[in-house]
Amino acid sequence: MPMMPQIEHIVVVMLENRSFDNMCGWLYRDGPPPSQFLPVSTKNKFFNGLHQGLFNPVSNDYFKGQPSPPPYPIFPNANALNMPNPDPKEEFDNVTKQLYGPFEPPSENPTYPNLGFVVNYALTTGTNIPVQIMEPFSPAQVPVISALARNYAICDEWFCSVPSETWPNRSFVHAGTSNGNVLNGNPPHPDNWDVKTIFNVLQDMAITWRVYSDTTLTPALTHLMFKKLWHFAFDKFAHFGEFKEDCAKGTLPKYSFIEPSFLKDPNDEHPPHDVTAGERFLHDIWIAVSTSPSWNKTVLLITYDEHGGTYDHIMPPWNAATPDGQSDPGQEGFHFNRFGIRVPMVVVSPWVQAGTVFRSNTSTSYDHTSILATLRDWLAIPKEKMLTSKRVGAAPTLEQVLNLANVRNDLPFIPAPQVSVIPTSESKPLNSLQASLVSAAAARLGQDPKKELNKMTTRQHAIDYFNSQQGRELMVKP
Repeated sequence: MPMMPQIEHIVVVMLENRSFDNMCGWLYRDGPPPSQFLPVSTKNKFFNGLHQGLFNPVSNDYFKGQPSPPPYPIFPNANALNMPNPDPKEEFDNVTKQLYGPFEPPSENPTYPNLGFVVNYALTTGTNIPVQIMEPFSPAQVPVISALARNYAICDEWFCSVPSETWPNRSFVHAGTSNGNVLNGNPPHPDNWDVKTIFNVLQDMAITWRVYSDTTLTPALTHLMFKKLWHFAFDKFAHFGEFKEDCAKGTLPKYSFIEPSFLKDPNDEHPPHDVTAGERFLHDIWIAVSTSPSWNKTVLLITYDEHGGTYDHIMPPWNAATPDGQSDPGQEGFHFNRFGIRVPMVVVSPWVQAGTVFRSNTSTSYDHTSILATLRDWLAIPKEKMLTSKRVGAAPTLEQVLNLANVRNDLPFIPAPQVSVIPTSESKPLNSLQASLVSAAAARLGQDPKKELNKMTTRQHAIDYFNSQQGRELMVKP
């Protein structure tokens, strides 16, 4: 019997660059505690969020055993909804320093676990207010994801797949491997990500799928990123408005992947973009899914690609399966044998008990490849047709979370954000993901990615590029 036979649609929305503690660390600080912990055999029946006493030192002297200024404690909330500003660094070497301190190499028993965030932020950005890294959002500041997590399920031990930046982690979501890459690239280029994806697997099996993107300016990042998706017609890559229409008609595909807007009017929550815009986007998704005639047959998964340099207090485990030969070792000599930093994973479905907190029910931790393992077992994809990644093969699925015997008949109220969005200046330099949109688009058009990026010192330049004739060609290019 297939896994989760009551489910006909899985929808994944992936936002940008926020750690678990940054978004959900204070989730259960006030109000009723979680109603259940999964697996039921778990001994640690507490929500592994933030607590008083957490801190980060503010000086390298701390790591030398020398007298240093008082550390920054964790804050009860952020002072602004577009923090941290400026954007922290999330490249492989910087993540290593955030996790292990500025001087020690990675180890399973670090001297300074998770104590390098503040000093790394100050050093790499030059900001004189690095305390921002210790300012997570309160549930009142992010009411949508908080209400969904409390009314359904949240995983407090979900790790991104690579202790690094966007493209390697998004590649693991779609392909179960980053092809040995731990960096986006300089510039990011689709040639480095020419691997088979879950979308290719589903297409080969005649299983319906679609990628929905909340922008009419740029093609979907997923489409630009993977060369093995370039030949698909754009009916597979639709606008977010079509997602809402498909929900209303009950015609969602089996698997849907949703992208926010990354460049124009961004709602991806990538620092320093205002998280309120992302919260509104999540609320729109919630309304579309929960009012669909297919609601009782749907699972919505909400997660983030990686932590983006924001603070988390839990050390990533070292029990990650190396996915393939290209990753053993890959870039930077990394063997992909440890996970990246925790990110939120919220599971929304009327088959989920309210107030659920879940962790892995196997010896392997949850990471982004658990989405792929869940799709594999739910759709009964045979081994010979599935992605060959050993990481996917070892990943626990989400089956345990949908454990109600009968579908819920309640529909909780999820409040929409009531504050205005702080606009993002288009005169700012491109962030790494925005640069990758340009470089991947240039490669798709047969241009020199580095040459095109060198022309763009601001986000407005990238907007103009996608508004140009060559940019518009991408929106119709098969």
